[in-house]
Amino acid sequence: MALVLTLCGCASYAPKPLPATPEWPDDVAATTAPLTVDQAVERALEHSPDVRRAERELQIATAHKYADGLLPDPQLSISTDRPGAAGFVPAFMVGLSYEVSALVDHPAKQRGATAALEKQQFALQWTKWQVANRAYALYVTNVSLARVEAEVEQLVLHEQVFDNRMQQALARGDVTRDIAVQSDTAYRDSLQQLDTLGQDHLRAQQELAALLDLPPGTRLILAAPPEPYDVPPDAVRDALANLGQRRPDLLALRAGYAEQDERYRAALLGQFPRLDIGVTRGRDTSAIYTSGIAVTVTLPLFNGNRGNIAVEKATRESLYEEYTQRLKEAHAAVDNIVANMNLLDDQLRNARSLEASLDGAMRQARSAHARGDATLPTLMDLESRRLNQRIATTKLANAVLQQQVELCTLIGISAIDHQSLQ
Repeated sequence: MALVLTLCGCASYAPKPLPATPEWPDDVAATTAPLTVDQAVERALEHSPDVRRAERELQIATAHKYADGLLPDPQLSISTDRPGAAGFVPAFMVGLSYEVSALVDHPAKQRGATAALEKQQFALQWTKWQVANRAYALYVTNVSLARVEAEVEQLVLHEQVFDNRMQQALARGDVTRDIAVQSDTAYRDSLQQLDTLGQDHLRAQQELAALLDLPPGTRLILAAPPEPYDVPPDAVRDALANLGQRRPDLLALRAGYAEQDERYRAALLGQFPRLDIGVTRGRDTSAIYTSGIAVTVTLPLFNGNRGNIAVEKATRESLYEEYTQRLKEAHAAVDNIVANMNLLDDQLRNARSLEASLDGAMRQARSAHARGDATLPTLMDLESRRLNQRIATTKLANAVLQQQVELCTLIGISAIDHQSLQ
């Protein structure tokens, strides 16, 4: 009966074969509707490999907490002796014992397991913060690169037309060879710029597809995202004021330190002698029955758990140093990004001002060319400068966006609406 009851409480084995081929959801790949930025962020949180990996780690921590909460099982011992002479009966001994000393450090182990579970919960939340803002950044980067690619294609077409006209003018002897070579060089440089931009766009598409757990080669149709705006300064100040109490990675380190502190406490409790107490019932070969109590004590003469105590103490010191250093780095990173953003904002304002000036100069040059007061090479060169400035302004705006997203991740707000991330 005891054996049947024990087997009923055991877990059973179920095979789970590994897949032979990769499996991807095809709900996004099969649709033709443009994917919005909110849909991309939501899907990234649901299907991102990083989020799923963090969820598996949380499940493992939950299982460890369950395992550490279990008490040790009692021990049942049975022995028998067969007499070798006549007139005697078989002897036996039955004992039931329990490790009483395990109850001493059990509360510390439970508290440590609870702290370990909290650490993984905060780690999952930190991963979601990063994935959400990275999905937004990759989404806007793809849209921005598509716009820049269109601008560069327009520049290539413009310089191709100009190069063809210069080559024809060179054949007629209307321009010198250095002007024709200069136009051909500018056209080749723009072609190379377009190729490089195409590689960057393809890389951004692949990163977004991987983040959304889409099969390789998926071409997403992206809707125009909302225009980003500056991170409010008060949000940065408020976040820095209590960064150590709200940022999940710092909270995870605090929980990890609390876990290690309990492990150190449990190691200290483990230096006490191990104590097993049990009861026995037996019969000797003379048919005399006996009952008694068995006590087993481990003498801490050579070990005394001193090695584990030293390891756990050193680990706690390491985690203490890691948390203090991470806290410093977190504040320094926010300050550095704010300084970089101020510099990039100034550069972006100057770039947009220069682009507006080139637009005005281009209108005047076209009017002058129509009146015969400006040559065609001058007009085409000014048009190339205007298009190049537009491309540089777009790239600079995307750089500002990337800094904003990184800042939002560090202070724990959404890069879309600047609301606090939960």
